[in-house]
Amino acid sequence: MGRFDEDEDTGAVAVRDDDTDLDRAQARRVIKRGWGNVDSTKQADSPYAQRLKIDDKPVIVKFIEDEPYTSYRQHWVERQGQKSFTCIADMSPKGCPLCDAGHRPSARFAFNVILLNEDGDSVVRSYEVGPRVIDSLKNFHQDPRQGPLPKHYWAISRSGKGPTSQTNHQMVRERDLEEEWGIAPLSEDDIASLKEQAYDASIVPIPSRATLQGVAAEDMDYN
Repeated sequence: MGRFDEDEDTGAVAVRDDDTDLDRAQARRVIKRGWGNVDSTKQADSPYAQRLKIDDKPVIVKFIEDEPYTSYRQHWVERQGQKSFTCIADMSPKGCPLCDAGHRPSARFAFNVILLNEDGDSVVRSYEVGPRVIDSLKNFHQDPRQGPLPKHYWAISRSGKGPTSQTNHQMVRERDLEEEWGIAPLSEDDIASLKEQAYDASIVPIPSRATLQGVAAEDMDYN
């Protein structure tokens, strides 16, 4: 199939099958169709952690590690544009302008998980939770039947809305994954490859004091 009419010739040269510096199978895994590949391509271009989205339809994940890759405190400010800001109270000797303005931060905990899709494309996501959910995950992790967290797969969903919403976790054994959920288990090679894309604490954005002062002044007439 030719280029679209509006495409311009950029001078790029097509890769031939006799090129020896490429793993052809790997190249085809990168360049392919499917919604799962949309997610993985977007993730590669983003400087931010791609959060796991939870709603009433369960998603299947596998924890990459048995502990959070980071823990921090976060402010949520109802405003136009960006609403979440990392609290710098413990990072700056001058404290946090949003704390000083009366905004109470909440604890956040983030796990690396693999989100599995029915089309076979899997991507790394940051599963970010608060104090209530972290307690549940800790209990699952320490339960000899269910833990540690990476031992099994998990179906995660959310019921209810607002402050009364509840995050639900259902353990899924590997032997039941394909039969009950229509998803093939990950191979050891798949997991090892995806682990290379795992996030660490450096992905958490740390705002400048001036930025937080501006947000506080905008929201609370604080400076």
